Amino acid sequence: MLKSSAFILLLAHGIAAMAQTVGGNVFCAGTAYDPAPASVSISGTVAASDVGLPGAIWVGIEDPGVPGYPAAFLTPSGWVAWTTGGFPTYVETLALGSTFTYSACIPSSPTGGGCASTSADFVGWKVYAGYGVLTPEHQALIGKRRASLDQAKPWLQQKGKWRADYDDDQAFRNALVQKSANEGRWGPALTISLIDCTPPDSGGQ
Repeated sequence: MLKSSAFILLLAHGIAAMAQTVGGNVFCAGTAYDPAPASVSISGTVAASDVGLPGAIWVGIEDPGVPGYPAAFLTPSGWVAWTTGGFPTYVETLALGSTFTYSACIPSSPTGGGCASTSADFVGWKVYAGYGVLTPEHQALIGKRRASLDQAKPWLQQKGKWRADYDDDQAFRNALVQKSANEGRWGPALTISLIDCTPPDSGGQ
């Protein structure tokens, strides 16, 4: 869930030269007389040269009290606080489309909890969104790395220097996709405004 942390998040990389646009809004996810969680909706476009490439989509949120630092990322299971390492992705795909959209409820507090009916605890927080891709150049790098490791494997095993992660290209692939996100494919989508989705009183005794 949403929680501020003290690890630098490179949210601002490439914003001035973004190859895509992102936007969003705060809304009530329900009717006026139903429990309606306060929610955020995000949409974005993908650069024409990136459409069809394998990649990933990220949604992050930044506490205005610590600008430039991460708080959390949206995942399929909800907001997850980020500490260190690779950014948790919202979507991984073998072929990016030309647009993307997604939404999520706002938690009841910055430290966790269920969905809130108001965005009061997050007014001023910034939501960032974007994507990364595995370019043809990246795919060639992965192939060269794999061929080199396969060739060196017997010698490295003999020297006791072979590591289990050398058998898998996934970590290297993820690093390349994330790197590309900071090359103009990531930026601010919205600043959360105040919204109150509490159903109106219906009268009664």
